[in-house]
Amino acid sequence: MPKYPKMTTTKIKYDSPSGYVNIGKYIPPFEKVKKGFGYMGVVVEDCKSGKLQCHICGNWYGVFNSHLSKKHNMNSNEYREMFGLSRSTALKSKKVRLRQSEVMIENRAKHKKYRSGFKKNNSYANNRKNKQKSQEVLNKYGICDLQLAHKVLLLKQKLNKTPTLLDLKSEYGGVIITHLNKRYGSYVEYCRTLELNPNFSSYNPKYSREYFIEKALSNEVSHRIFTNTESRNFYKYFKNGIKELKDEVNRIKKEGKK
Repeated sequence: MPKYPKMTTTKIKYDSPSGYVNIGKYIPPFEKVKKGFGYMGVVVEDCKSGKLQCHICGNWYGVFNSHLSKKHNMNSNEYREMFGLSRSTALKSKKVRLRQSEVMIENRAKHKKYRSGFKKNNSYANNRKNKQKSQEVLNKYGICDLQLAHKVLLLKQKLNKTPTLLDLKSEYGGVIITHLNKRYGSYVEYCRTLELNPNFSSYNPKYSREYFIEKALSNEVSHRIFTNTESRNFYKYFKNGIKELKDEVNRIKKEGKK
């Protein structure tokens, strides 16, 4: 029987037949299902039996397909969408998936019709442009709303103060700042939603038009000479972009030669 590649899985206490469930590579905490069982965007698997819990009725099954159609009058895709799961998530136990994988490997070796790959513009992929990511994907990378709040509050407790953006970047990397700004507009607004008094870092220099001209005079004029933070502030002083800066630098150099 084929084996899955080794991967780190998380085991937590849960009201299951064995008292523990595997949550895969998801990063807690999770949002609980309001009218049902389990967590949004998480398929919980009993550690002993390997069965999965239905979010609607709370019962445990090896395969969901027939159960969903008979008991809840819905198909798998409707179920996945209702509970924030990715469309590619298998609603079946690991034991069943391994057995199906074994059969498909044998079929691909014998018959060409089983050797097809994914088509272009595959709608099941999670990285399609303009397609909203599922709750499951956010849980996997620890960037759902609940997890972001947990990280900020955890760092606040560690530092004994409201963390600045520089503190967040140092602890979790710059990605968390991107998600906070994208969802809440600014970190200041986000702090207010958590009822925190925002702190500010003096990390960013005070930019000016002269600052960018001086840097361009000693370098080849292009976007590559600026850091990401500088680039975000650049257009405040040069509305016509890099062309305006080049013209200004050329004018200063011509005047210096006279």
